[in-house]
Amino acid sequence: MPNTQSESKSMPKRRNQAGRPTAVELEKRKVRVMKVATDLFVRHGYAGTSLVDIARGAGVATRTLYQHFGDKEALFREVIYARDSVGALETPAVQDGNTLFGALLRTAQYANDVTYRPQSIGLMRLMIAESQRFPDFMKQVANSVFARFRRNIEKVFITLEEAGSIPSGDHGRSAELFADIVQGSHPLMTYTDWHAGPPNPEEIRERIEMFIRGRFGEETLRTANTHKIKLANLVEPAN
Repeated sequence: MPNTQSESKSMPKRRNQAGRPTAVELEKRKVRVMKVATDLFVRHGYAGTSLVDIARGAGVATRTLYQHFGDKEALFREVIYARDSVGALETPAVQDGNTLFGALLRTAQYANDVTYRPQSIGLMRLMIAESQRFPDFMKQVANSVFARFRRNIEKVFITLEEAGSIPSGDHGRSAELFADIVQGSHPLMTYTDWHAGPPNPEEIRERIEMFIRGRFGEETLRTANTHKIKLANLVEPAN
């Protein structure tokens, strides 16, 4: 009589029943589809990209895209929604021992890193190009993206006030003004392919100095490069 127990042990294990992909495999497939879809939409636009092209590039069946993403418009919307979720950058933060100028210089670097990543440039150009096709959707996404970007900068100003480096005030407005002054027209010129890249380091420093003087006054500017921030002195919020 055959030993069915030993035979079953020697048989190779299938990845799961009926050969269905595992959750890990499905996630890898989704990441691959999103990368291919993003690349094709950026290069060829919405009208110039088909689900067949995306499926072929990702090595999956077209029906798989319909099952997991829906139609082309649904996949396009998911690509735009995910524009900042892949390879997200570390948000700026004030560090112990920073000067005001040093903290704002790091914040300016964050703003430029976010703005001038190839992924950000390509997707922003795509959003501009397709804004007539999806006006409400693009407006919603753009407002969400810029609001999150400015909130990250606003947190820096809140910490700076708590550390006594700047006066109290509307730091949401400070974040908006800071981004506008430090970056100027460079993002728009880059997205429209009329100019490439952020302001040079000397220009960035000049803009930060102008921002401090205009927003917080000469007295704050005088100590912006010398006064060291002591985070240990911050008052802990009451429970």
